[in-house]
Amino acid sequence: MRVLLTGASGFLGRRVAELLAGGGHEVMSIGRSATAPLVPRATHIVADLTDATQVDRAARTAGEVDSILHLAALVPRNAAEDQATTAFAANLMGSVHLFSAFGRPGQANVFASTAEVYGLPKGHEPISEDTIVRPLSWYAASKAAAETYCRTLERHEEMRIAILRFTVLYGAGDMIQRAIPNFVGSVVRHEPIRIFGGEELRDYLHVDDAAQAVVVAWERRLSGTYNVGSGAGISVRDAAGAVLRLAGGSSALEQHPRQKPAADIVLDVTRFREATGLSPARVFPDGLEEQIASAAAADARL
Repeated sequence: MRVLLTGASGFLGRRVAELLAGGGHEVMSIGRSATAPLVPRATHIVADLTDATQVDRAARTAGEVDSILHLAALVPRNAAEDQATTAFAANLMGSVHLFSAFGRPGQANVFASTAEVYGLPKGHEPISEDTIVRPLSWYAASKAAAETYCRTLERHEEMRIAILRFTVLYGAGDMIQRAIPNFVGSVVRHEPIRIFGGEELRDYLHVDDAAQAVVVAWERRLSGTYNVGSGAGISVRDAAGAVLRLAGGSSALEQHPRQKPAADIVLDVTRFREATGLSPARVFPDGLEEQIASAAAADARL
């Protein structure tokens, strides 16, 4: 199969590219970076997804593809970078340009979304796909808008799109400023881990399991919206403790009062498990030692 992959040089996309190539598929990546996935049977097209003209030109050059796995997204590094204009240009209009140029009836496609579309739900029960989305950031709002576009596109173009709402991913190579990479960075630099509150629960999924979920959703030609996570809640405090324990260094845990509202965010993954039969091969903190070692090696090269 000839598969168009966005985000191929990213944290999740690299793993997906490797799985596709290992399965004998031809991988065609597209993005504004000149960096191509380092896997067999892969080609790369340079095009900015926010520019419809560039994407249309890329489609004419590349020819038809059998499927689209759309993993690319603009994720703000901090609250100051979370701007409506840039978020919607990249995450909504980038999706519109991509599927308009490369989409065809009969395709089985995947769109990577995020559990952040749920905002901070009330209660302590796992969050199902039927929960009303209440995004709190422009990033999450743009992903929710792109989901609506994908659901409408399915009906108009007679294609299948699996919308995967991913929980928090972890693993070697994670560079996004979020809890686990921040904790790992602190211990690698021999600094204390600082947490604010810490009793709230989070759902952690290893990036290798996330990549497997993308490929299996595509292979099964799934349609609809699916939560993808571990389904298990771990407190932020316990996650920080796991990093400290596995790093075995001199860092300490600093507890501070909560500064912002918080909620438990644990996904009900029943729908996805029933559709695919998949359960995570790694359960947190499995794989965390590799992430710590990778971060330490990167820090040593600086």
